[in-house]
Amino acid sequence: MTTSPISDAALPMPPLTEAALRVAVNRIDLAAAVEFEQEFRQAWQEAIQTDSTTPMHLFIRRWGIWVALRRTPERAARLHELETVSGTSEDRTVRRAASAEIGQMIAEAEREVAA
Repeated sequence: MTTSPISDAALPMPPLTEAALRVAVNRIDLAAAVEFEQEFRQAWQEAIQTDSTTPMHLFIRRWGIWVALRRTPERAARLHELETVSGTSEDRTVRRAASAEIGQMIAEAEREVAA
């Protein structure tokens, strides 16, 4: 994860708009900003093709959760640590525990986005 120096303080949760999330993603992880732009274009094209706002709503929700998970340095560091353990540990119990904690973090981020 490539993070910009946003200090040790949490980045405030931005409004769930494409522009506000773009700014937050750029502040948190410049490498992820490229993925954000690609996914935005894909969601926009799908919305046009299907004449539906659903792809854009899903895009906003996904990136809102991404920001919520990473806007606090401690949470971002813990998520990174758990992802590493989940992907590298040879101990199945350890991998499952890491995955369960990631699931809890995602559920917390989902609640934050829904608030």
